[in-house]
Amino acid sequence: MVTQTWPVAEFVARIDDLARKLAASAPIAARYAKEAIHRGMDVPLEHGLRLETDLAVLLHTTTDRTEGIGSFLKKGTPKFKGK
Repeated sequence: MVTQTWPVAEFVARIDDLARKLAASAPIAARYAKEAIHRGMDVPLEHGLRLETDLAVLLHTTTDRTEGIGSFLKKGTPKFKGK
């Protein structure tokens, strides 16, 4: 699905910016989001919602969660470690 378009002259800069943002995101959360999307498309809604809930509960046990919340409260930039 296409959600954004840019003029050709801006394309590379915009893609680089998007890639940097994705690379800076919490890796476990990104992996779980991708898993929920891929697995959720092939199951009934109720099962997909349960999967999302289970993955969200698992995320609450990560040190990246603590880092993200702490950085947000301090208005800083999180340094995610994938743990």
